[in-house]
Amino acid sequence: MEIKSILKEKIKDIGKITPESTALKKAEQKLDEEQFNLVIVGQFKRGKSTFINALLSDTIVPSSVLPLTSIVTIIQYSNKKKAVVKFLDNHEETIETSEIEKYVTEKHNPENKLQVKEVYVYHPSEFLKKGVRIIDTPGIGSVFKHNTDVAYNFLPYCDAAVFLMSPDPPLGEAEIEFLKNVKVYTEKFFFVLNKIDIVSEDELDEVVDFNKNLLKEYTEAEDIKIYPISARNALKAKLNKDKDLLETSKIPQIEQALNEFIAKERINIIATSVINTLLRHINNELTSYKLQQETQKLSVESLKEKVDKFSKFIEGVKEEAEEYEYILDKRIDKIYKELDDEIGTLKEKELPSLIEKMQKHFKEKSKEKMSTEEFENYMTQKMNEYILQIFTSWRKERSDTISEKVEAVYNDLAKKINQKIEDIINTASTLFDVKLNAYIDSEKLIQKSDFYFMLEEQMGILNIFATTFRTKLPFFIGKRIAQKHIKNTIIELFDRHCGRVRYDLTKRVRETTFKFKDQLRDKLDLTIEAIQHALDKAIKLKTENEKKSEEILKNIEKNSNLLLQYKEELEKLKEKLSI
Repeated sequence: MEIKSILKEKIKDIGKITPESTALKKAEQKLDEEQFNLVIVGQFKRGKSTFINALLSDTIVPSSVLPLTSIVTIIQYSNKKKAVVKFLDNHEETIETSEIEKYVTEKHNPENKLQVKEVYVYHPSEFLKKGVRIIDTPGIGSVFKHNTDVAYNFLPYCDAAVFLMSPDPPLGEAEIEFLKNVKVYTEKFFFVLNKIDIVSEDELDEVVDFNKNLLKEYTEAEDIKIYPISARNALKAKLNKDKDLLETSKIPQIEQALNEFIAKERINIIATSVINTLLRHINNELTSYKLQQETQKLSVESLKEKVDKFSKFIEGVKEEAEEYEYILDKRIDKIYKELDDEIGTLKEKELPSLIEKMQKHFKEKSKEKMSTEEFENYMTQKMNEYILQIFTSWRKERSDTISEKVEAVYNDLAKKINQKIEDIINTASTLFDVKLNAYIDSEKLIQKSDFYFMLEEQMGILNIFATTFRTKLPFFIGKRIAQKHIKNTIIELFDRHCGRVRYDLTKRVRETTFKFKDQLRDKLDLTIEAIQHALDKAIKLKTENEKKSEEILKNIEKNSNLLLQYKEELEKLKEKLSI
């Protein structure tokens, strides 16, 4: 049985004993909502739509002989097929899956005249059932520039990307440019060579070797694996249940690789997090039962007196926890300040050198015979390259540094909260003369540790000339205009990217900090609530008549045994996931 299904069954079993549990609701919500984003990218006409349909074993995504997809389509699991169109003005329309073409294709929705933001498709595919969302992006290098822009802009949201190629022709300039600009993501890329059914085996080997060498060069990665497939044959085989054709299509290899990656990178982390939540909940419930059982030895007056003392202790704990969060926020603010200082140092170090390099190119190219448009394109390309080099390496260094600093701050807070949980349990144990055990686990955020930063999104501002008209000017006039604009353009561009990288880094820190604090707050609150709830029940149980009290205690004994059984099963499952 698949891990998510096992955990859902376990949540249901535990829920029969503790039906009103917030922890169980959150655990189930985590299983339902945590998604793995698999982004499908590649040049137009590489067969992305057919590949997606083959993964789904259904003809859902429209395909055509013309450049097609112009809108991002997000496909996720549901018991029933349907599609929801989300528009830029935030309204939505539910449509049949057969109507998707009207909204996502260049033919029916040229340059997005319908103002569609995204299309969500819900489908009962086994592949999607694992918590995977397939994101279909417009083809890069299309005659429609806005399609390429959309493909670039969605990359920061991917957990893994499938880069589709085909033999007709092998890797092109637009694809190479794409890989150069996003090489920071190559560790999360699966390279798939589609349409192998149109070449011989010898030709296929030649194309694979050619593409592999290019990919090594432009991604700077030695271990490049290319998965040759025929998406067309794979789809046909799945629709007709033809096992032999499915094997010759070779799609099972890439499906297996994706499944293993998803399990390793995402699902197991989510599952472990959910198991920790369930084990903590079980421990809290067992603590609650033990308190209810053992406190029956006390008189009502003595019990109420001890409950009052415990409540006052908890007030102090909550105040301390708020102080911890305040200190964490201050330490995070300090990290932001250090980032601002580092950005200032980067500008001082790199900007004068960049201006000097561009002025040198200006002087060299001014002597050559070329049009103003060719000159502008050359200068823009050079500026692109330099900016990309500076910010890609700097961003990676800062990401690593900030990640380490933030993790240290998180770990410090986690230790303090875990210590408070132990203090709560120990105080309750001493006050009520009961041996209780705290469940302490280490937190691991689900989000990617890297802080993504995309340069391509801002490249539109690089044009040295304000209008197309100026690019048609004679070169001797055009280059003079360019000379006046180069320095200002570089400074403006550099400032924009400094702001962009700061925004991206701090946004990621804010998001992870909020989630981390929420996670720790939940741990503390649930421990406190479990004990306080148990004490309320203990007082109520103490005031019940003897017969009813006996029945309740018997039920507590029965539930304790069941929870201990579930605890053992979950601990074995957790151990298995860690292997």
